[in-house]
Amino acid sequence: MTHALILVGGLGFVGRNILDIVRETPDFADFTPVVIDDLSNAVPGHEALDVALHVGPYQGAEAVEFLAARDDVERTFVFLAGETRVAESKDRPLDFIAANISHPAKFVTEAVRPGDHFILISTAGALFDGTFEVTVDAAYCPKNFYGASKAAEEMVLEKLVELRGARFSVVRLTNVFGVHSVKKKSAIHAFTRAAIAGDTVTINGDGKQSRDFIFSRDVGFGIATQANRVRLGQEVAKVNMLGSGTSTTLWDVVEAIEAATGQTLNYNQIPAADLIATEPRDVIASPRDVKVLLEDHITPFLDGIRKTYEYYRVS
Repeated sequence: MTHALILVGGLGFVGRNILDIVRETPDFADFTPVVIDDLSNAVPGHEALDVALHVGPYQGAEAVEFLAARDDVERTFVFLAGETRVAESKDRPLDFIAANISHPAKFVTEAVRPGDHFILISTAGALFDGTFEVTVDAAYCPKNFYGASKAAEEMVLEKLVELRGARFSVVRLTNVFGVHSVKKKSAIHAFTRAAIAGDTVTINGDGKQSRDFIFSRDVGFGIATQANRVRLGQEVAKVNMLGSGTSTTLWDVVEAIEAATGQTLNYNQIPAADLIATEPRDVIASPRDVKVLLEDHITPFLDGIRKTYEYYRVS
């Protein structure tokens, strides 16, 4: 039976990596990708993709009608939409409530049907305060409003999906970097572009804050693996995490980018006390937990940086 893999927000950074992996991996050949995207964060080149596509907001009536035409197939949703800008969440909290709770809740209520499986893509770092190794069973303790909105989204959507007679799971991501990232403003992407162009970047704080960076194609593989286990009727954990299992400081990022590009990165260093106060000091993901979906499919950090550099160099 045909199995539709429905990517909500599927033409952006993570979605494009999922589509690449599904297209290239024989184990995922039985999926029929279906995409809903309003193109606000679409990566260039999406016009050439051979996928069933609805262009427009996912919470619109047209999107629900588009999905209703696929009621006769098995369906797994991968929900990628929402607000992710941590620094902006304190200034626009109501926007984050709408984007990460209200709109997704409306979509689930109208679009999900009995028998579906709904995979929410969430965050592994912002749900916690950065003082301990993150595990899939750690209790919520977000340090910023973005993290609070994602914690609430996980709880609300789980219960709504169950009310719809469907199954729910969540995949939490650490800090993703890599290909299809032309619209990303996060440190690795901004620093790599700056090294190539000879521009100057800003280092906030002491530069010793650390994150668990995971290469984007590894994320695509891990999410596709979760969906494939659903398709095969295998048991899947309700909460999974995708990361590298290794924590890397901002200074290590600078060193890796300089090694990959062969260029010295110009930077200014500022205290940025207000910004630093809203973010976890360290994100350290459990190596055991990240391997549940990835097994040995974890790209070494420097290899990922080199591939990211090549992506920018030729794009």
